[in-house]
Order: sequence, then C-alpha cells, then structure tokens
Amino acid sequence: MALRLGSFDLKKLSIEKIYNAYFGMSPREQTAALVAAAVALVLIVVLPVWIASSRIGKLEREVAQGSKQFKDVVRAIEAYSARKADLQGLQKMLTAGYDASPSTTIEAIAEKTGLKDQIDSIKAKPVAPSDVLEESAVDVRLKKVRLEPLIDFLQAVENDPDKLLRIKMLDVKPRFDNKQELDASMTISTYKLLEGAPEGT
Repeated sequence: MALRLGSFDLKKLSIEKIYNAYFGMSPREQTAALVAAAVALVLIVVLPVWIASSRIGKLEREVAQGSKQFKDVVRAIEAYSARKADLQGLQKMLTAGYDASPSTTIEAIAEKTGLKDQIDSIKAKPVAPSDVLEESAVDVRLKKVRLEPLIDFLQAVENDPDKLLRIKMLDVKPRFDNKQELDASMTISTYKLLEGAPEGT
C-alpha cells in the first residue's frame, strides 16, 4: 500500500528525483528550498530534542529540589526527636532528682571528697516561688580548703547520680593567713517539677 499525502505519492519519491528537481530550479528557488529544508529539519529533529531536553532538565531540577526538601524534613524530624528526648530526660530528672534533704546530701559529698571538717555552715535559704518548679536552696560555707578538693566537691555536687543539685552562686577567696587555702561560699539548689505544670515547660 503506497503512502499518499493528498495527491503526493511518497513511494515515487527518490533522491534522484529530488536532485533533478533541485537543480532544475532557479538559483532563487534553490535558496528558498534550502531555507525550507533547514526549517523542516529544525521542526522535525532539533525542536523535539530541545523540548525533550528542556523537560528532562526541569524534571531533574524538581527531583533535586524534592530531595533537598525531603532531607530538610528528615533533619527537622531528627532535631525535634532529639529535643523531645532531652525534654523528657529533663522532666524525669526534675521529677525523680529532687532532694528533700540537701543539707544531708551535701555533708555526705563533703565527707566523700575529704572536706567534711572544712564545713563552716549549711543553712536553708528562702527562694522565690514559681508556678512551674519547686526549689529548695541552702547556703554552704567552707573554710581552709585546698583548690583540688574544692573542685572535686563542686563536680560531685553537680554530677550526683541520684539528686538534681545545681550550684547557683559561688564565691571563692584566698585566706589572708595562708594563700594556699581558700574560703568558699555557695548557694546550692534542688528542683522538682510541680504537679499540673504545663507539659513541655
């Protein structure tokens, strides 16, 4: 079956006929034919390739953007999970780490670090009320302490495995009678999350 375009029979089309037809034209007609052939080539070959390349490039950009957005979402979820875990850990510490008798705990830490005899006084200190936390504080004074045992004592207070103790104020001064010894005053607090406090506080 021959392919026809109107009255034009593609089966009868040949290179020789095209060649003869082309050289049978006037120079002006030959130029017009070349221009028409170039336009046809662009429309048939170059244009579809360019459109396809443009669409592929657009798809690649969309995929890259989607991948970046996905990574941003993953990072946000990871950051949220980390903050949530930190918050839960803090809430647990504020619930279970409250020290009902901080003076006794401090005396035990001082004995463990070799400073029990250097305790000059431990006195309860009033604190401002809060709608979120219950705080108990004590003022502690140590006399004639060496620097290294004092550092051990402070670290032991802050890192007690069972009690939530925090040093809110610290004042250390060398003694006049012996520059190798120190007098230290500090305020140590313990905290508890009040019942009914807003979640996430």
